[in-house]
Amino acid sequence: MTFERAGAAVEQRAVPILVGLAALASLTILWLGRGLTFFSDEWAFIEGRSLGDPGTWFAPHNEHWSTLPIIAYRALVETAGLGSYLPFLLLLVALHVVVAALAFRLVRRRTGAIVALAASAVVLFFGAGFENLLWGFQIGFVGAMACGLAAFEVLDGPPSGRRAVAVAALLVVALATQGDGLFFVVGAAVEMLLRAEWRRWLVALLIPVGVYGAWYLAIGSTGIGAHRDPFSLASALRVPEFVVSGVGGAAGAITGVGPTAGLVVAAAIVVWLARLLVRRGPIAPRFLACTGAIVAAYALIALTRAGVTVNQVHYTRYTYATGILLIVGLAALFGPRLPSFTSLSGRGRLVAAVAGLAVLEVALVWNVSLLVQGRSLFLERAALTRALVAASLAPDRPAAADLDRSLILVPSPHALERIVAAYGSPLSDWFWGSQVEPLRPELLAEANRRLVEGPPIYPDEEP
Repeated sequence: MTFERAGAAVEQRAVPILVGLAALASLTILWLGRGLTFFSDEWAFIEGRSLGDPGTWFAPHNEHWSTLPIIAYRALVETAGLGSYLPFLLLLVALHVVVAALAFRLVRRRTGAIVALAASAVVLFFGAGFENLLWGFQIGFVGAMACGLAAFEVLDGPPSGRRAVAVAALLVVALATQGDGLFFVVGAAVEMLLRAEWRRWLVALLIPVGVYGAWYLAIGSTGIGAHRDPFSLASALRVPEFVVSGVGGAAGAITGVGPTAGLVVAAAIVVWLARLLVRRGPIAPRFLACTGAIVAAYALIALTRAGVTVNQVHYTRYTYATGILLIVGLAALFGPRLPSFTSLSGRGRLVAAVAGLAVLEVALVWNVSLLVQGRSLFLERAALTRALVAASLAPDRPAAADLDRSLILVPSPHALERIVAAYGSPLSDWFWGSQVEPLRPELLAEANRRLVEGPPIYPDEEP
């Protein structure tokens, strides 16, 4: 079969292939999530937010406007309870599949089905972003990504007032879901500014900017200093370091070479761009929009989180967003140049195809291995969480325990008593019961110590 016939066959069957990949990835992620439980920030939603009290929906979680994930998460708590983690992972995986499907559409439009399927395979098994695949709390991060990519999808259509309003509405939803909605506001602004046909509708972005600004001034500013003061010289000085290191991490994530070698990949992209500029070749607005979003992402991370915990720039929750944005951007940059592939000789096309498959294989192997490692990390977190819950609810708690002090990774013992009475216990799992690890004596001892002495200062550094 010739390359042309093979390509035509893939084009015809692209959607069924994508559905198969999505099903395989979903089952894989859910299988890796067996035996996990509620961790850290999730307990803030469980303890401090209420589906029946709209007054708890709008206060920031750390720096983030999280109204929509609060409502969704609390709806699951009220209906499914805490007896199994599976319902929370099902929602997370469903949102992730939407992100992958949107990435497929955005890439296919510029490269064709073969490259789009390869890109979506990397996204679906994106172990470089495993926090967003194995931690139910991250419905906010993944949901905002879905809304942001949907805004890009709308921008791919013919400009109109209706589409401009749709872009603005999607960005408002993204902003009310998680802070990474801000990245997409920057990206959409860059693209609409660079595309003459969309420029007249740039004013529509005043809607999401105004809505977010109103929330921030009225409520959100209370969370801005949750970890550090972003309005300081020390924060600003970290921005270039975070941008360079973060872009290297994103490039290494999508190619499977890791963050250090990823700097080389990023440098190669910069060289290619310089070559285009020298030759006065066109640079796709979508690539520049994604680049702007990535730079905004790491700049904001530097301003709000640098120095809070070690290696914050490479946290997988952020690489998930920037890696996928980089895939979409590179498709726009290189897609118009792919037709030159057909002008190669048969041997040249074969070499190019083998090289592409090799890159895809390395990327998938590396990302799947990170998914497996992520499961190990979250299993340790689940074991510590269950030990803390068990020690907090035990009848023979240490006499010196402060029963009203939060343990950070879980609420206080008194709060846990109320939560478990209302929604069930996370100590077992009605679906994955056989996969729940027995309580380890050393973790129970550590839990009892924390009941008396309190939790460590930076729980994010805990396993």
